[in-house]
Amino acid sequence: MVPTENPPCKAREILKARVRADLKVYGDAVNTLQRSMGRDFKKAHANAERARLAFETASKKLADHVASHGCG
Repeated sequence: MVPTENPPCKAREILKARVRADLKVYGDAVNTLQRSMGRDFKKAHANAERARLAFETASKKLADHVASHGCG
């Protein structure tokens, strides 16, 4: 008897997509921050910080899901 693979976990795939999207936004925000000065710097820094927090939150949700659901 050949073992069958479990179907992909839809929730995990959604969470992974969220992590990838938030990572892209964070990277873009950091790139903008690197080119900013003065008042633009403060705004760019705030945007990068929000993006970082969103990425960290998404990453934690994915890790928590995998840990509780076992679909890693």
